[in-house]
Amino acid sequence: MMVFRRILYSLLTVVAAVGLVYAYKSTSEPMASTNVETADAETHAPFQVTPKLEVNHRLEKHDLHLEMKVTNFTFSLENMGKENKDGEGHVHLYIDGKKVMKLFGSSYVWKDMQPGQHLVTVELAHNNHDSYGVKQEFKVDVKE
Repeated sequence: MMVFRRILYSLLTVVAAVGLVYAYKSTSEPMASTNVETADAETHAPFQVTPKLEVNHRLEKHDLHLEMKVTNFTFSLENMGKENKDGEGHVHLYIDGKKVMKLFGSSYVWKDMQPGQHLVTVELAHNNHDSYGVKQEFKVDVKE
């Protein structure tokens, strides 16, 4: 029984010594690390933010005045029809379901609307004219 205890104590002493050496070594030498931000940026596509659109409108007789406030979006006439860039493009203006204009700025006046009720859709579009899926629709009633 005595021999068994000596062997057990010896083993425990060796295990404790190895543990202390390992603990000392891991705290005295800097650990190898990876720059997580860089690695993530290299291996993953950048985070894409969906643009937002807020349209204010008013009728002045037969003229429809539009003011468009966009977030995470830049108007770009020079890149229309070229490669898409996230957050860049133009606006498609639809009246009664028919595309009538491409807009490249935050304000526009559609002149001389026909009398009657009309459905107006303002939609953000990529450089290649594909929709961002961001649009605002409203009705206007143009009086005689």
